[in-house]
Amino acid sequence: MLNRYLKTMIFGAVTVLVVSCGGGTSATSSATSQLPTYTLKVWGPSQEQQFLTDVTESFKLLYPSINLNFELAVVGEPDLKGILLLDVPGGADVFAFPDDQLEDLVTAGALSELTQFKDDVIERNQDWTIDVASVDEKLYAYPNTADNGIFMYYDSRYIQASEMTTLDSILAKAEELNSKIIIDPMGGWAMSSWFAVPGEISWSKTTMTQTIDWNNEVGLSSAIGMYNAYKTNLIQRDQGIIVTEFLENDTDVQEGIIAGVSGTWNAVAIKTILGDNYAAIKMPTFTNGNGQQQQMGSMIGAKLIGVNAYTANPGLAHAFANYMTNYDNQLTKAVTMGVGPSNISAQQNPEVQEVPSLKAIFDQAPHGILQARSVSSYYWSPAGAFADALITDARNHADNLAEWLALPENSGKTEADFMTEVQIPLIQDYLDIFIEGVLAVNEA
Repeated sequence: MLNRYLKTMIFGAVTVLVVSCGGGTSATSSATSQLPTYTLKVWGPSQEQQFLTDVTESFKLLYPSINLNFELAVVGEPDLKGILLLDVPGGADVFAFPDDQLEDLVTAGALSELTQFKDDVIERNQDWTIDVASVDEKLYAYPNTADNGIFMYYDSRYIQASEMTTLDSILAKAEELNSKIIIDPMGGWAMSSWFAVPGEISWSKTTMTQTIDWNNEVGLSSAIGMYNAYKTNLIQRDQGIIVTEFLENDTDVQEGIIAGVSGTWNAVAIKTILGDNYAAIKMPTFTNGNGQQQQMGSMIGAKLIGVNAYTANPGLAHAFANYMTNYDNQLTKAVTMGVGPSNISAQQNPEVQEVPSLKAIFDQAPHGILQARSVSSYYWSPAGAFADALITDARNHADNLAEWLALPENSGKTEADFMTEVQIPLIQDYLDIFIEGVLAVNEA
């Protein structure tokens, strides 16, 4: 099975045509050729082409009275909206996309509303995945995953689960081993971890209204905690190197990392590197500016399956979308591909619960905010700029402090004075600029 998946990933850019097979005698072939013929075009990511091939073959067995053909093509989920909206009538009948594209697809009239399978889809999937698949209480897509978020991987040779619950203990272990960890703001996406739990944030595309309070006193306390963590210089910020950094541990943990923040997209690679030492857990707590432990949050999201509003075969298209996102097929993807199901029963399946990355993402979800309901496109640039400015200052903390203390007018002052008089006001300025940029969408 693994070889089939690898081959598909390598050659997945080629459109795959799956044709019903008659087989057997010429009489059987003749009888089959007299059946009505239907074709469904299905778009999905490259890594799921073998899965889709298997699902289409099993789905055809449910309809022996017709010739059912499938045309499978590689279209990555993030690319779906841009490609489909170029020619909606000419697009796929069934396609995969991330939840933050839903409202634009609905506005463009590209999605067929769920009716026949609506009640069952609502009952079997997590509530929040139904929320992000809906507009104005109408369900427009089938939840397919619930794993677009972050958590922490760790190397169990060097740190134990009991030490992974607080960022303080994680950093203490990294310092003890002269090693590091990775927490990448990911352009503002993962930076939200420091603010998401106590902060208020929401986005309505219908009213084009953004709310966010991350520059208030609570937000400032979160930002100070973030600053204090990065000023240890025990945190690297490039999650793109997390796999190679874990690989370094085999030679010298001082050259590697004991833990790092990432998502399910790195699960297979990290498991391959760490083997029996592979482990994952939800995000830890950290010490905020008020000296209190605060849970790190995350943005969370779902991948969805949509049916084209212009499909020539709406009944079959919806039946297939419903089938490919049912319990059995979500369970298969979870076990074979490490994809986190949105299906409640599949999440609770013992095989799924035993997958460290999936258990971690499910444990983290209660501390998450829905990306599709939280931020507009105006969020990303100011959020990324804020993270860059704060982390740069934090990394240069020791030099900036020494330079400030050396000034004659600061004789006898302390690091606490430097924070109170210089750095905390600067952090507040960074926050205000950040939030002003995010709220600019309300004036657009």
